[in-house]
Amino acid sequence: MKKFYSMFIGLVLVFTFTPIVNANEKNILITEVQTGTEASASQEFVEIYNNGTIDKDISGWTMYYKSASGTTWTKKATVVSKIIVPGGFYLFSANLPGDTSYSSTLSQAGGNIQIRDKSGVIVDQFGWGSANSALTQAASLADAGQSMYRIYDFENKTMQNTDNNFDDFEIANIPTASKLPDLILPEPEAELIDYPKIELSELFPDPAEPLTDSADEFIELFNPNAQEINLSGWKLRDESGTEYLIKDKIILGNSRLAIMVNESKITLNNTGDSITLINPNGEIVDESTNYGDAQEGLSWIKVNGQWYWSLTPTPNSPNAEIYQETETSPAQAVKNVKKASKKVTAKKATAKKPKVSKVKASPSKSSSAVPIKESLKSKNSNLWTWLLVAAGVATISYGIYEYRTEIQLQLKKLRSKFGSRS
Repeated sequence: MKKFYSMFIGLVLVFTFTPIVNANEKNILITEVQTGTEASASQEFVEIYNNGTIDKDISGWTMYYKSASGTTWTKKATVVSKIIVPGGFYLFSANLPGDTSYSSTLSQAGGNIQIRDKSGVIVDQFGWGSANSALTQAASLADAGQSMYRIYDFENKTMQNTDNNFDDFEIANIPTASKLPDLILPEPEAELIDYPKIELSELFPDPAEPLTDSADEFIELFNPNAQEINLSGWKLRDESGTEYLIKDKIILGNSRLAIMVNESKITLNNTGDSITLINPNGEIVDESTNYGDAQEGLSWIKVNGQWYWSLTPTPNSPNAEIYQETETSPAQAVKNVKKASKKVTAKKATAKKPKVSKVKASPSKSSSAVPIKESLKSKNSNLWTWLLVAAGVATISYGIYEYRTEIQLQLKKLRSKFGSRS
């Protein structure tokens, strides 16, 4: 019970009397930490800096250290008497010339440091690597011989301070104890080189058997210039962000160069992808359109600035003819292509049949339907003629029958008359 009571009292004291960061003293910052060199792990230091505009008396201030996963802070050094001017430094050092020395214990893999004022209030805190008490997030750890340096704004002449160790610190390859970082001054912008134009010309995303995706996919470039061009430093990038840096490749003038998948390691997705071409200046100089669902055996080619499918992949050669899609779906179109290739194979074993010309019917007056109508009219005309003749014959016959007595009497008279004359 006494043990539990002691632990409880200890926790109360810790939470009650643990110093907090003094906002009024935040102009004094931890600005650089080195945890050792390749020559000696004890060559370490902690640098602080006056980031304000007035002198600061740091007499009686202390530096504390805690391991990355530790729970107890240990005092490492105390400032006897010191005033830091604006822009001035103060150095705690284990094995280097400095203002105050301490015994080396800083771990390269991670640790925590505090600077406290003479009242014991935390002025600044820093953690790196696997530290458990960093401000917001631990800074990236430095290799032996490097240091972790707070970012300096040269334009405004002030140290960056966002209370996030990860954001505020970067790695300096050459430590600069008690001075500004010489080697992280903004570098002058390199003069951009005027690179000649290179274009993307063909993508082959889905080879048909016996070709394979892992060996026969390719990305082709075209050089429209008369002179050959060294492509070292140019990049290819797909939509996933996978990049290929071209090295030691020459593309001849007015020529094409296919870069195979086993070299670029850029796999063209069958469900759609696009490729970006970037010159050594970092400028995007060309980009293909996304081809959507890849069509097996077809390549994606650029013709007059537009992208189309082509039936014939042509690595390192001029692009083949554009594949003319029908109204069928892309999947059906590919099936038709496969069927057509099978039919061609089958025809090789059989004799060719003569082609028969077929004339489509047309509703115009000059079509084959006109003679048929004229023939029908002619037949109808002949029929009416015969019907009229038949009607006439029937009428005459009926008249002869109706007046047969009178006709017989007239015939007798004519016979008597002509008989008496003889």
